[in-house]
Amino acid sequence: MSDLMMLRLNYNPPDILELGYGEMFRKIEEVTVIKPLMQTFDRFIFVCGVVWKGEPDIDFLNDVSLVESASEISREGNMSLIMVYGKFPEIYTDIIRKFFDTFNCFLEFPARLTEKTLSGTIVGTNDNINRFLSFAKAWGATYEVVSIRKYLPHVEGALSNLTPRQFKCMEAAVRLGYFDIPRKINSRELASELGLSHATVLEHIKKAQREIFHALFKE
Repeated sequence: MSDLMMLRLNYNPPDILELGYGEMFRKIEEVTVIKPLMQTFDRFIFVCGVVWKGEPDIDFLNDVSLVESASEISREGNMSLIMVYGKFPEIYTDIIRKFFDTFNCFLEFPARLTEKTLSGTIVGTNDNINRFLSFAKAWGATYEVVSIRKYLPHVEGALSNLTPRQFKCMEAAVRLGYFDIPRKINSRELASELGLSHATVLEHIKKAQREIFHALFKE
């Protein structure tokens, strides 16, 4: 029996505009898919954290071609928690089918999307992950492996109670190495990266950790 492995990577498609995402980034800095409520080969319902470049504009998001409907759940400053109903473009549908049917891999969420990069986690056997990465490279994509380890199923609901600001702080802390040993970034540097006060970042991280631990270890 082959162990399932969990590969975190930063992935750069050859032309993200062709995947239907590019137009979003005129007003959006980044999108994090926190939880997939439904996903097929061509349709999806995602709960997303959105960081706007300016004031939140849900009407703009509703005009993006792959979005059929977007509704705001909550807002903190320039960050929104949004439920998005949408349809994948045909080129992406073909990639999803190949990802599941040919390589027998799947995505573990959350996944973070910026104008140039998709940062996420692929789960599969070592052989299948390597086959997918070879395909991606041949397709013209580039990628950076962040980490690889044995897969342990994600605990349902561990992130669901975080506010958009708490999620943003925790996501950045993990991505930038705040929890690494030794740390790659300290709390003051993290606060500077996020554009928040040192005390605010520490408060958000502490509250987020409490919510996550309660979800993981509650009876």
